[in-house]
Amino acid sequence: MAAQPTVHAHQSQHFEDLQMSAREFYTLLKGMIEEYRYPDVVCEPVTLSEAGLFSSKREYLRISKQRYHYYVCASPFGKSFFISWWLKEDAHTAANVTRRFGWLGRTMAAKMESKTYYEIDTELMFTSSITSIIKMAVEKVKADKGYRKDLQIVTQ
Repeated sequence: MAAQPTVHAHQSQHFEDLQMSAREFYTLLKGMIEEYRYPDVVCEPVTLSEAGLFSSKREYLRISKQRYHYYVCASPFGKSFFISWWLKEDAHTAANVTRRFGWLGRTMAAKMESKTYYEIDTELMFTSSITSIIKMAVEKVKADKGYRKDLQIVTQ
């Protein structure tokens, strides 16, 4: 059984009657992130299936630092446009395997998954910073496209 990533957050923004390209938004967002020069943060396009093995593919911008990944999707939807982002954490594969070996394995797995204050602070800085930058990019789209409707970012 493969270890599954943990979804920590999902947010989205819908724009009525707005047309733009996903690549335009990804370029904007990637440029904003690169301006901050965060260490070990990688932004790259990835292609994911919409449903199953033979379904259509969709391009996302993945923003990563260690086991944490944001998957940002920007896409037209009929006459509208949406931006959606997910924060996922990769499973700790070594800990999941070790956990299967009884009491000693569970003890070792717990140790493997424990984090120092520095590691926790770094993760929190990454997640709060990237979330903030994504929201700034959404606000920039609103301003640049003359979008005046009061929209709320949807958090799930």
